[in-house]
Amino acid sequence: MLGRWLLLCVFESAFALPIAPAQEPLSEGVDLREFPLAQPIPEKGGLFVHDLDGDGQLDFVVTSPGHIGAYDQSGTPKWVYRGEVFFWPFSAHPCAIAGDLDGDGEQEVAYLSGPQRVAILDAETGEGDGEVQLPKPIQAMAIADLRGLGDRDILLQYDQTHIAAIRADTGELLWETDEYRGIEHSPFRAADLDGDGRDEVAGASLIDDDGHRMNAWDLGGAYLNMDSFVIADVIPGYPLEIVLAEQRGANSHTDVVNANEIVYRSLNPWNWEDPDKVTAGDFDPDRPGLEVFNRSSGGDGTAPRGDEEPFVNEEAPWVLDASGETIAKYYINDHKPEWWTGHGIEGVSRIDWDGDAADELVAKERHRNGAGAIVAPLTGRFVEVFPGKAMLIYAVDLAGDSREEVVTLDEGGTIRIHSNARPNPHPERPHPRSQQHYRRQKQNWNYYSP
Repeated sequence: MLGRWLLLCVFESAFALPIAPAQEPLSEGVDLREFPLAQPIPEKGGLFVHDLDGDGQLDFVVTSPGHIGAYDQSGTPKWVYRGEVFFWPFSAHPCAIAGDLDGDGEQEVAYLSGPQRVAILDAETGEGDGEVQLPKPIQAMAIADLRGLGDRDILLQYDQTHIAAIRADTGELLWETDEYRGIEHSPFRAADLDGDGRDEVAGASLIDDDGHRMNAWDLGGAYLNMDSFVIADVIPGYPLEIVLAEQRGANSHTDVVNANEIVYRSLNPWNWEDPDKVTAGDFDPDRPGLEVFNRSSGGDGTAPRGDEEPFVNEEAPWVLDASGETIAKYYINDHKPEWWTGHGIEGVSRIDWDGDAADELVAKERHRNGAGAIVAPLTGRFVEVFPGKAMLIYAVDLAGDSREEVVTLDEGGTIRIHSNARPNPHPERPHPRSQQHYRRQKQNWNYYSP
């Protein structure tokens, strides 16, 4: 098992706490399947899903020190490749991409084998398939379609303002710009923001497929303190919106922008509380557009109700409607299970867990390897709890029924797939991966921006 059983490392955040001694058992309404990794535990690195061999089923791609592994949904290793992996300095980023990078109709997996080198593997076999030299050291990369030829381009991020694009097959420089405005702890993200069939780069400024800045609006220096962002169709139809979380104390806003305008800048409703981590979904189907969940910083502002546990890092989330009005706010500690950490939730993203009209949240315990949960965003109610010692949590539709499964990576190196076993109430509808911005973000994510 490539030395996996000799690893005693445990991945935890810098604020790690011991896990609670007792957790609730898994609900009877949840199916669970699990499998061990055949590679070291990803104390650096992460995972994403991609159809590696064209059989219509999503496979797992997992990166960890010195290894990249591919697994089918049953856990059978398709291949495990040994090689140096250059990791993004912040938590949980996969640091790899997958797609048809050379236009031959077959899939490839690529990863940073150094700050100036992209190694390419055959996605079906894991065999080496070439490499591309980069013009200068980078921090992160992302797959893109910039020329209308498919996923045959690679975006490169040097820092928060400086990015470039190359051809994936030859490494030829397509363009370079210093007009990008990025997120403090998250790599850039790309998607077809304007519906023209080509990718643009999202952030606190937007870069078009040709490398030129798209937006006339300017958020000023606020980008230096952005802590999280997500691409979503907040106002239905193109252009897509980018939701950004400022981390500036009492002056912290949630910013929603698109290529044409600043849709809104909503000041935090607690007088002094950063939105910190954000996600967007259809949390209230009776309202137009999408709602934005703001997790809150949990301890950095004035919302916590005390200086001792469980209040010292207490989270006080709020939800905004599509116009930026606050429609809900509450304390996670008022709704969590008794044994759940008082520090709240992390790794928060939107999920369609039950198939009804309203989206939910999926998250794990904050500041420790712990349980995961489905949470109702408007009330904070814990709908479902997944016991364990999860390092990472990830939502994706593996079964193809439009509902999404909850995938956790346990600190012992086990992947667990939690599925909703109850009847699915909605009629068949397109797989969420039919949305291009969904696919892009499920591949290029990290702890700060799941």
